[in-house]
Amino acid sequence: MRNSTAVDDHQNLASKTYLSKAIDVFSEHDLHQLLIHCRRNNAAASVTGALLYHNGYFMQLIEGPLGAITSIYDHIQADSRHEILSVLFEDEISARFFPDWTMGYRAAAGMPFEPLDTIYETAKVSTTRFPINDFLLMFGE
Repeated sequence: MRNSTAVDDHQNLASKTYLSKAIDVFSEHDLHQLLIHCRRNNAAASVTGALLYHNGYFMQLIEGPLGAITSIYDHIQADSRHEILSVLFEDEISARFFPDWTMGYRAAAGMPFEPLDTIYETAKVSTTRFPINDFLLMFGE
């Protein structure tokens, strides 16, 4: 059965990827609670995506109807747990990258760092090209 959040009724789909630094390091329990909250809210808003966490930094890709993405990102910006927030990429999309995940999650610890390094380096020099393939590699099997 297909995830109901992935049903796209030909709305304007958008994708936004951002990087943020948490003021405090998140424990496993904190991350678990955050994911429960995000998955519930994303499902209600027909938003899907993926989240990476490493050394106090979050990198998240959210995708869905443009209005929902804007609303969720506004909420993220207002969250006092962030010290730094930077949009790495945003654009209209024709299809979702993570259609079946209300919020996929990976802790970057123990993962190969080449894709993550490529993302960080590209973000430093270009605001128009986001290496989505490298982000997707972080979620591959």
